[in-house]
Amino acid sequence: MTEVDVGRDETLDVLCEDKLQIIQKKHGYRFSIDPILLANFITLKKYERLLDIGSGCGIIPVYLSRKGYKNEMLGIEIQRDLHDVSLKNRSINHCENIDFIYGDITTMAQLLKKSPFHVVVSNPPYTKEKTGRKSPHHSRFVARYETFLDLQALIAVSSALLFKKGRFYVIYPSRRLGELVDVARSNKLELKRLRPIYPRQDEAANLFLAEFIKEGGIEVKIEQPLYIYDNSSYTDEIKGYYIFQD
Repeated sequence: MTEVDVGRDETLDVLCEDKLQIIQKKHGYRFSIDPILLANFITLKKYERLLDIGSGCGIIPVYLSRKGYKNEMLGIEIQRDLHDVSLKNRSINHCENIDFIYGDITTMAQLLKKSPFHVVVSNPPYTKEKTGRKSPHHSRFVARYETFLDLQALIAVSSALLFKKGRFYVIYPSRRLGELVDVARSNKLELKRLRPIYPRQDEAANLFLAEFIKEGGIEVKIEQPLYIYDNSSYTDEIKGYYIFQD
């Protein structure tokens, strides 16, 4: 892999049996397991173009590329420092099939609509702006709260940027499932697949993975539960997400 300068305020994490290197800021927003779960839920055919809204450090497109997907992918990020890190991660992992742009998706949508996407994916802010405990760090605040991108705006722009029958993928809190489905349907996105996520087998689901199809039918497939932990260790399925097959 290419050597890239890691700043004093950055860390270099080596994942997936040394096949994935990710630079992140030491302070502020750092990705959790959520984008890894989402990346493994996505279906991506050879010819399809993918857009990642709120791409952060670029983890989802870079992960998919290192896993073997050579599709054209674009990530857009509103935070300059995270965008700068995503460019480093593209370079260090030799992901020539990925582009990252800095900007606000709501103001850039008209330009992007000229070339629609087959797949739109997002690991968006989970918390409404006036609820929850506020993070003192601006980067974390923007990533966690719907200050710059609320659910209505995310769904509307995702639908607008998809081809007919295009697919939207998201990971979201279980408590907001009804709200998501309602907003999606009002924007021509129909729920097609749903997979609940449980921290452990004896705990309630806290997140879910969802696939929506633009102007799709109303039949929904509820998939097997996804368990994260088996006692204090990851389950075998989660461990498999960190192994890339040759």
